[in-house]
Amino acid sequence: MDEDKKLQQEKLKPLRDEVRFLGDCLGRVLIAQEGRKFFDRVEWVRKTAIALRREPSASLEAKLLRKIRSLPLETLTKLIRAFTVYFQLVNLAEEKHRIRRKRHYESLPQSRPQPASVEEMALKLKESGMSPGKVKKILSEISIELVLTAHPTEAQRRSILERLFAVNGLLIDREIRYLTSRELRENNSKILREIAILWQTDELRRRRQTPMDEVENILFYLDATLFETLPATLLHFEKELQKRFHQPIPVGPLVRFGSWVGGDRDGNPHVTHEVTFEALRRQKEAVLKKYIQALDRLILESSQSLELAGATDELLKSMEKDNRSLPRFAEAMKEKSRKEPYRKKLTLIQRKLVNTLRFNAPPELRQSSTDETLEAGYRNAGEFRSDLAVVRRSLEKQKGGNLQAAEYRALELAIELFGFRFVRLDIREDRLPLERAVSEIVRSEGWVKEKFSDLPEEEKCSCLRQWIRTAPRSIQRGPLSDETREVLATFETIRRAHEEIDSRAIDSYILSMTHSRSDVLMLLWLARETGNPGLHLVPLFETIRDLEEAPRVMEALYRDPVYAEHLRGLGKNQEIMLGYSDSNKDGGFLTSNWALYEAQKRLTRAARRFGVRQKLFHGRGGTIGRGGGPANQAILAQPAGTLEGRIKITEQGEVISSKYSNPYIAERNIELVLSAVLEASWLRQRPAREEEKWEKTIEALSRESYRAYRSLVYEDPGFPEYFRSATPIEEISAHHIGSRPARRVESSRIEDLRAIPWVFSWMQSRTILPSWFGLASALGRTEKVSLQDLREMYRRWPFFRTLIDFMQMSMQKADFRIASLYAGLVPDAKIREKIFSRLEEEYARTLKILLEVTGQKEILDNYYALQNSIRLRNPYVDPMSYAQVILLDRLRRSPDEKEKDALWRAVLFSINGVAQGLRNTG
Repeated sequence: MDEDKKLQQEKLKPLRDEVRFLGDCLGRVLIAQEGRKFFDRVEWVRKTAIALRREPSASLEAKLLRKIRSLPLETLTKLIRAFTVYFQLVNLAEEKHRIRRKRHYESLPQSRPQPASVEEMALKLKESGMSPGKVKKILSEISIELVLTAHPTEAQRRSILERLFAVNGLLIDREIRYLTSRELRENNSKILREIAILWQTDELRRRRQTPMDEVENILFYLDATLFETLPATLLHFEKELQKRFHQPIPVGPLVRFGSWVGGDRDGNPHVTHEVTFEALRRQKEAVLKKYIQALDRLILESSQSLELAGATDELLKSMEKDNRSLPRFAEAMKEKSRKEPYRKKLTLIQRKLVNTLRFNAPPELRQSSTDETLEAGYRNAGEFRSDLAVVRRSLEKQKGGNLQAAEYRALELAIELFGFRFVRLDIREDRLPLERAVSEIVRSEGWVKEKFSDLPEEEKCSCLRQWIRTAPRSIQRGPLSDETREVLATFETIRRAHEEIDSRAIDSYILSMTHSRSDVLMLLWLARETGNPGLHLVPLFETIRDLEEAPRVMEALYRDPVYAEHLRGLGKNQEIMLGYSDSNKDGGFLTSNWALYEAQKRLTRAARRFGVRQKLFHGRGGTIGRGGGPANQAILAQPAGTLEGRIKITEQGEVISSKYSNPYIAERNIELVLSAVLEASWLRQRPAREEEKWEKTIEALSRESYRAYRSLVYEDPGFPEYFRSATPIEEISAHHIGSRPARRVESSRIEDLRAIPWVFSWMQSRTILPSWFGLASALGRTEKVSLQDLREMYRRWPFFRTLIDFMQMSMQKADFRIASLYAGLVPDAKIREKIFSRLEEEYARTLKILLEVTGQKEILDNYYALQNSIRLRNPYVDPMSYAQVILLDRLRRSPDEKEKDALWRAVLFSINGVAQGLRNTG
C-alpha cells in the first residue's frame, strides 16, 4: 500500500471506530427488542453479503436469495429495517467525521489552513496581491443564493431526523468533552435509548406530505442551524480578512438562503395562493421568534447603569418615543429598569417584536392588547435594525462598544440576511397555465378575437407590448375559470406579501419550460397588471432544445423595448435558470452537461453585449444524474467568465438534511460554495484558447451520445415496459415522500414523468442509467478522438475532469449483478434480454474508458475516502436490494389485497433503506 493510502486510512480510523461502536449499539438494541434469533439472522445475512463482495459466487448468492425468500414477511421487513437503521447511524458518523477533520485543521498551530475554508480564502486574497480596496470591491459584487426546495427526494421523516439529531449530540459530547467513567456510562445508556426509540419509530409516512408539512421541515433547518451559522460563518470570514489585511474589511450578506417551499406550484396542484401566503406568514413568525430569543441574551447581559456607563441623548429620546407607543408596558417596567437604559431599551425593542409577531398571526388568532397599534410594533425589519443600532451607537460612544460588539454585529447581520421573511420565497409555475390564463383574460376582455396561444410569435409579442404599456387595467373577474383566478390570485398574493410580510418576501417568478420571448412578456404583463412591476422574471430553460435556444430568446428580450425598460427598473439585473434534471432526462448525461456549458457561455456573451448583469440559477438535484455532486467542484468547472461573483443554486431533498442539519457541516458547506465562487471569479485564470479545441471534441461526442441515448430511451418501443418492470417506479410514485405528484399529467409516457422519480428508480435498481449512459457509444461513433486527447482534457480542463469524476462517483454505486435481478422482473423475455444486454455492454465499455482516461487501476482510486466508503457500504446495501427484488415480484403477482398491503409496506421500507445506503434518492 502506498504512503498516501496509509495516511488516508489513518485519517479514517476514528470514523471506523465510531461506526463499529454504533453497530455494536444497534446490535444490542436488536437483541433486546427482537431477540437473539433475529439478531443471528441479520448477522448471517450481513456476513454472507460481505463474503459475496470479496469473492463473487453464484452458488453463495443463490443461497443468500433462498434464505431471504424463506423469511416470513414480518421478519423480512424487520431485516430491511435493521440495515436501514444501521445506515442512518453510519451516515451520522460520516457527517460527524467531517466535523472532526474540520476541528483537526483548526487545532493545528501556524499551519496552512484547511482547503476552501474562510481562513484559506483570506490568505489567498492576501497572497494574490490585492489591495484592501480591491477586496472590498470584490466582496460588494458577490451574490450567492442557496435555495431550499421541496422536491420529493427526502425520504426521512422529521421524527427520524430528530432522533438522529439527538444521537449526534451525544456523539459530539464523547468527542469534545472529557467524560468521567460515570458520565461515559450515562452517555452510552442515552445512545442505546435513542437507538431503541429510532427502532420503534415508523420510517414511513401514513399520508402524503402537504406543502405546509414541507414548510415546517424547512423551518427546522432554518431554526436549528442556519439562523446562527450563516452570520457566524460570514463574520468569521470578516475576522480572517482583518487579520490578514490589518484593517477592517466589512463583509455583507455574501451568501443568502432562499426557498421554493410553498411557492413552487409547477405540477403541484396542492400549492395555492393561500398556501404561499401561509408559508410566508410562518417564515415571518419563525424569524421573529429567533430575534426575540436573541434579545433575551442581550437583555440578560446589558446591566450597565446610567451613572457608570452613561447613555446618548439619541438613546434616551428613542426610549421616550417607545414609552408613548407602549404606555402600559413602559409603565409596568418603569421601576424595574429605571437606571439601566440599555436593558430597558432592549426590552422595549423586544416588546415591539412581540407585538409584530401578534400582528402577523391570522386575524382570528390574534391576542388582544391595549398596545395593539401599528406603532407598537415594527412595520419592517429596517425599523428593527435602526432601533438596535441606536443601542450599539450609544455603547460605542460610552466606551462600551467593544464589550458586546460581536453580539450586536451578529444580530444586525442576521437582520440584513433574514429580514422579516427568514428566506426569500420564489414562485415557480409552468408556462402553460399562464398561457391559458392570458388567453382567457384577453379573449373575455375582447382584446383579441382568436385564441391567443395560436397567434404567431411576433403577433403575440406585439399585442403583449401594447398591453404592458397600458397596464394596469381593470380586468373583469366574472367569467374566468378557477385556474385563471388562481393565476391572478398568486400575483396578488405577491403584492400582499410585500406589504404585510417583507418588501423582499418574494423577488422572483420562475417560468418553467420557457420556449420564447412571448412567454416572458406574458409574465411581465401579468406582473404589471397585478401591481408587481418590480418582480424579477426568471425564464427556466430545461430541455436540450430550450438550452440551445436560450441565448436567442434572451437576446430578443434584451432588444425588446418594453422588456429593456423593465430591466432598467431592476438595475439591469437578469436572473436566468438552467434545468439540470429535465435536460438530463431529455438528452442524457454527457449531452445535458455540454448543453448547459454552452448555454452559459452564450448567455454570458449576450448579457455583456447588452450591458446586463446576469445571474445564472443552477437547478441542480441531489444526485449526479440531476446535476448533483460536490458543489465546489461543480462551480469551479463552470465556463470561465460566467460567474463574476453571482450564482444561485438549488439545494434539494436529502442534500438539505446532509448539509444543513449540523452547524459545523452547514458552515463547511457555506465555506465550500463561497470559496469556489471567489476562486472561479477572481483567483483562477484559465486560458480560453486552449479550451476551444477541446470544446469541439465534446461537441462531436455530445451529438453521438444524444443519438445513442434517445435511441434507447425514447425510440426503442420496449424500453417503457422495461423501465416500468425493472425498476420500482410505480411503487416510488405512490411513496409519501413529497407533496408533488410524480407525473406532470396522468400518463405512462416517459416524457411526462418527472426527472426526480426517473432518477430515483434507476438508483434503486442499481443501474443508475442517468449518470453515465451514452459516453461509450459516442466514442465508438466519433472519429479522430484519441485516448491521448481525452487524457489531456481530463488533466487540464476542469469541465471535463468534473464530468468524468462525477460519472465515476455514480458508476461505483451501480451493480449490474444486482441490476440483472431487477431485469428478471420484466415479463417479456425479448425486451428483457435486448435492453439489459445493451445497458450491461455500455456500462462495461464506459468503465473501461474511465479507467483509461483517468489512469486508475480501479474506479475512484484517486478519491480513496469516497471509494472506501462506497466499498464498505455496498455489502450492507445488497441485502436490501435482494429483498426489494423479491418483494416487488411478490407484490406484482399477489391477488390477495390484504397481503398486497403488507408487501407494499415492506417495499417502501426497502426503498427507504436503499436510499439511506446509497446516500441518494432522486
